[in-house]
Amino acid sequence: MSSITTALAAVLRAVRRPGDFYASGSTMLPTPSLEVEGVGPVALPLLPFQAEQLVAVAQRAPYGRGQDTVVDTQVRRTWQIGADRVRIGGKHWPSTLADIVARAADGLGVTNPVTAELYKLLIYDQGSFFVSHRDTEKTPGMFATLVVVLPSLSSGGELVIRHHDREVQLELHCDDPSEATFAAFYADCPHEVLPVTAGCRLTLVYNLLRRGKGAAPEAPRYDREQTHVETLLRSWAAAEPGSDDGNPTKLIYKLEHAYTPAELGFATLKGADAAAAGVLVGAAARAGCDLHLALLTIEESGPAEYTGYGRRRRGRWSDGSEGDDDEYDVVEISDRDVTLSDWRRPDGNPSTLSNLPADTDSELSPPDALEDAEPDEQHFHEATGNEGASFERTYRHAAFVLWPSRRVLAVLNQGGLRLTLPYLTDLTERWSTCSADERSARWAQAHELAGHILSTWPRHPAYGRQDESVGDKTRLLTLLARLGDTGRIDDFLADVAASGLCGKTDNSAILVGLALLAPARAVALIERITEGTAPTSLGMCGDLLARAGAALAQVDPAALRTAATTLLDALPGDPARATPYPVWQYGPRLSVDFIVDLLVAFGRIDPALAMRAADHMLAWSTTYTLDGLLVPAIRKLMGSATMQTLAARRLRTACLDHLHARAAETLEAPRDWRRANSLGCQCPHCLALSQYLAHPAQKEWVLRAAAAQRAHVESTIKAAGCDLDMTTVRRGSPHSLVCTKNQASYERRVKQRENDLVDIQRLEG
Repeated sequence: MSSITTALAAVLRAVRRPGDFYASGSTMLPTPSLEVEGVGPVALPLLPFQAEQLVAVAQRAPYGRGQDTVVDTQVRRTWQIGADRVRIGGKHWPSTLADIVARAADGLGVTNPVTAELYKLLIYDQGSFFVSHRDTEKTPGMFATLVVVLPSLSSGGELVIRHHDREVQLELHCDDPSEATFAAFYADCPHEVLPVTAGCRLTLVYNLLRRGKGAAPEAPRYDREQTHVETLLRSWAAAEPGSDDGNPTKLIYKLEHAYTPAELGFATLKGADAAAAGVLVGAAARAGCDLHLALLTIEESGPAEYTGYGRRRRGRWSDGSEGDDDEYDVVEISDRDVTLSDWRRPDGNPSTLSNLPADTDSELSPPDALEDAEPDEQHFHEATGNEGASFERTYRHAAFVLWPSRRVLAVLNQGGLRLTLPYLTDLTERWSTCSADERSARWAQAHELAGHILSTWPRHPAYGRQDESVGDKTRLLTLLARLGDTGRIDDFLADVAASGLCGKTDNSAILVGLALLAPARAVALIERITEGTAPTSLGMCGDLLARAGAALAQVDPAALRTAATTLLDALPGDPARATPYPVWQYGPRLSVDFIVDLLVAFGRIDPALAMRAADHMLAWSTTYTLDGLLVPAIRKLMGSATMQTLAARRLRTACLDHLHARAAETLEAPRDWRRANSLGCQCPHCLALSQYLAHPAQKEWVLRAAAAQRAHVESTIKAAGCDLDMTTVRRGSPHSLVCTKNQASYERRVKQRENDLVDIQRLEG
C-alpha cells in the first residue's frame, strides 16, 4: 500500500468548506427596468448620450482616507449615484438578482443566508479608475461586496483582487447585450479598477450582508493544508515509481459527489469536492504535478448463483428491478476492467487524453475509497444451455487524477500502443519541424517514450507475427529510424525482434534499423533474431537473410554464416531433429518463397551451406515435395545468379529427372467403365459402390436411401477421390443419389503432362 495514497486523503478530508476569496461569472439578463432620478428610464445596453446624462446628474465618487471621506481624482476617478436615486426592477429582476447572490455566496464559500443591499450606481467613463484599496463596513453585517456590470460597451477597466499572496484579474465586459457579469469579494480584500480605455461601464454595487447573528464569514483559507499537500506531492514526484515504498505512477482521489460527463468540470464541483479542488490546483502546480478530473469506471462480471427458489421466474434476463437482484449471489469476479475517461483540465481547455487503465489496488486514494460502494448498474443472467448463471455490474465515480509532470509519458504508456504510437508519431513530426533549440528536447521526449513502449511491449505469442499487414513493430522501427535513435533500435531488435515476435512484413523496417548500426552489431542482432524466430517463422528469417546482402552494404555476407547455420538447423523434415512446439505456438511453415529466399541467401553467404540445404530437402522429399515446393522454386529462380550455384543446379537436376520420368509414363484413356477402387468402408452401401466401380459396363449407379446414408456414401467417394459425378434426385421418399462415372483422373494426367512439358522446357532453358 502506498503511503502517498493514505497521506493525501488524510489531508484532503480536513478540507470541507468550498469557496474562495472571490467569485465571478455571467448570467442571462432579461431586460430590467432601470430609472435614475434626474434622467428617467435608462436603456440597456447603455447608450452614449444616456451615459452623458448620467454623468451630468452624478457626483465624483469619494474614497475614505482615515476618518475622512475625500475626492481625489488621482486616487479614484469615477462617477456615483446614490441608491436612493436608483430604481431597478422588472418581472425577472428579483429572480436574476437572487441567482447572482446565490452563485456569489456559493463561490465565496458562505453557507448561511445572504442578502444584497444596493449601495451605489457607478459610471466608469473613459479614463476612470480606482487605485488599490479595501472596502469598509458600510452597514452592520456587511462581509463582502458584489458588483454587477449591466450591459454597456467598454474596454479595459479590469478588476484586480488580492488576498494574502494571491491575485486575480477579472475582465467584466458585457459584450453580449443580453448578459450581465458579476464579481463578489470579501471586504478585507485589497482591490483596484484599472483604467477604462474606451466606452462607458455601468455598474451596480451591492453590500452583501449575513442574516442572523454570529461571526462574519471569512474567505476559506487552507494554507496549511495546501502546503502539506504540496510537500507530499513534491516528495512523491521526486521518488521513482515502483520503488520499495510503493509509489504509484499516478494518484486517483475519489470525489464525494456523483457527476455525469456533462456535469463534470472544475467550475461545477460541489461542496467538499470544490474545496479539495481549491487546495489541489495550486499545490499540484507548484509541486510539478499534472491534475485532471476524470470518470473512473469499473466493470465486473463472472458466475452467479441463483438463490430465489421460492418463486418461479420467467424469462432469461433480470433487469435489476426490485426483487431480482436479491435472488442471486455473486460467486466470483472473473473479469474486471477499470478505466479513466472524460478528462477535464483545471483551466477548462480540452484534454487530448483518451481512456487510460487504472489500478485501484495501488493508485486509489484513500486505498479503501471503494469499499461498500454500490454499483450504478447490476444485471443477472439466468442459466441457459451450457452456461450457468452470471452477473454484470458497473461502478462509476468522479475522481481527481494526479501524476508528476515528468512522468506523463509513463502514464500515457499505460494506455498501450493505441495511444503511445500516435503520440510518438506526433513527437517525431514536431521534432522534424522544430527549431534547432527545441530539437534535442523533442528527441529526448521521443527517446523516453520509446523506452516506456519497449518496457511494456506485449510478449504473448498471440500478438506475435503479423505476416499479412504492416503492424505496430514496423511503425515503431520506422519512427526510431527517422529519429536516428540507434539506442532504442538496438533495444527493440535485441529484445522484441529476437523474441520471435516479428513477421516477414517487418523485415523492411528491421533492415533500415540495422543499416544505422555498426556492422558487427548488425550481424550480432541478425544472429539473435534468427535464433529466436527460426523455430516458428522460417519465412521471416529466410527473407531477412536474402535481403540483408543488398540492404546492408557495410556487412560482409560471409559474416552471416552463423545466422545461416541456425536457420539450416531449424529446417523441418528429419524427425530426429524435430522440435516440439507448445500448442499456442506456430510450427515452421514451408513455402515456395522460403525455398527461393533460402537458396538466394545461402548462395551469397556460404555455398557449402547451400549444398547442405539442398541435400536436406532432397533427403526428406515428403516434406519438401517436388511438385509443391521445389519445382515452383527452381522455376522462379531461372535466369537469376543463384541458378549458377551448385545447390540450385542440383535441385534443378532432381526436378528435371522427376518431370522427365512422369512425362515418360504411358498415358491412355480408359477402355471401359472400370474405375479405381480405394474405398475405406465395408458397410453394405459402400460394398455395393465398390462392385459398381469394378463393373466394366455399368456407367451409372443409383442409391435410394435416407439422407444420413447418402451423406455417408458421398463423403466416402470424396475421400477416395473416385472418378464419379454425383447428383441428388429429390423425387419420392427417400431421395436418390445418382453416381455417373467420368474420366477425371485421366484428364488430370493429361493436364499434368502438359504442365510437365512446359516446366521441362523452362528448366532446361
